[in-house]
Amino acid sequence: MTEIFLHYVWQHRHFDFLNARTTKGKLINIKHTGIYNTNAGPDFTQAIIEIDDITWVGNVEIHIKSSDWFKHKHHTDGKYKSVILHVVYESDIDVIIDSNYLVPTLELKNLISLKMFDAYKRLIMQPDILLCRNYLPNVDSLILTSQLSSLLIERILKKTKQAQSVLEICKYDWNELIYRVLAKTFGCKTNSYAFEFLTQNLPYKIISKHSDSLLQLDALFFGVAGFLQESDGSEYMEKLMYEYAYLKHKYGLISIDGSCWNMLRLRPQNFPTIRIAQFSALMHNTKGFISDWVLGADVESLKLWLMVSPDDYWQTHYRFGKSSAKHSVSLGEQTIFSIFINTIILLRFLYAKNTGNNELQEKALRLYEYFPFENNKTTRVVKDSAFKLEHSGDSQAIMELLTQYCLQKRCLKCAIGEKIVREIYQM
Repeated sequence: MTEIFLHYVWQHRHFDFLNARTTKGKLINIKHTGIYNTNAGPDFTQAIIEIDDITWVGNVEIHIKSSDWFKHKHHTDGKYKSVILHVVYESDIDVIIDSNYLVPTLELKNLISLKMFDAYKRLIMQPDILLCRNYLPNVDSLILTSQLSSLLIERILKKTKQAQSVLEICKYDWNELIYRVLAKTFGCKTNSYAFEFLTQNLPYKIISKHSDSLLQLDALFFGVAGFLQESDGSEYMEKLMYEYAYLKHKYGLISIDGSCWNMLRLRPQNFPTIRIAQFSALMHNTKGFISDWVLGADVESLKLWLMVSPDDYWQTHYRFGKSSAKHSVSLGEQTIFSIFINTIILLRFLYAKNTGNNELQEKALRLYEYFPFENNKTTRVVKDSAFKLEHSGDSQAIMELLTQYCLQKRCLKCAIGEKIVREIYQM
């Protein structure tokens, strides 16, 4: 037995609720099972339960055994004092809190169908990351499409929640927010936090004042990033150090520790020095406020905007002081796609949400259709499955499905998984 299954059974009343009684024999009438709680505290909030003609409004906690209450140390947590019903698979102990209050307990052991639990186990025990692969051909295509749409919204809302926090820190300065979020994208996963520290120490209002000079922008970014501590003898670096000495004094800038940057196990084109040079070139290419581009320009204009040209020094270097064969330092097509999918669409959706413009939210979501289905380690799992996959919105939804549902075996929280379990149960 699992708590996830018991959550599902309780939420959807898949048990003999008409004969529900507490372990002390009191009749239970469930008016409302409550709202599933995704935060800390009891599993369901705002439940309405009638016990022997007395109506209670409060929270419901669910466990496999009633003794789990103490195992999970709920008796030391004040949030659980508002529990009006303890729902368990097996009651093996009375739960008494505040010295003498006996928490009413409902035991489900003899009220649920083990056949349904067996159906659930058959699904989650599949030897495949995509647990429902073999069942998908029998699931209505409308359910599959609808669930992918829901997953895409779920994913973008989760990401915009994080960006919303940054927007509040930036005091609703959209240029500063876009600057910071875009910088993290340039850092990729490995150096995203280092880029975050960089932009926190180097505000956009300073960058915008020097956007007409690529040399000064390079000096600001590499200086604050901690890469101008010692000259490599090149003319380019000497100029950067000279410019930065003046700008550092002018703005009272503080360089971050160079150890923040990770160079290990990275392809040369992803070295932070290259990414900083590209980001600096993008700020130089902006010619105006960055919000005008990210929030207002059309797709083709944005693609041209992202085709940056860093200083020529970087055509023969991946890092300061070490020459290399000549190479391209422009952003690749896949990187540009990634910036659109993971940053620009997100920021446009967030802006539309903050302004209460539903039409703009829809337009932001439709931008996913401009870009192909992403081919990566995660999305390749669904190859040859029954899903109809066409564009980047579908790949974003698939990543949410696999990472937040399949890998965590949360099938009963997924419309597809729930449908399959019910069909197996009815076979």
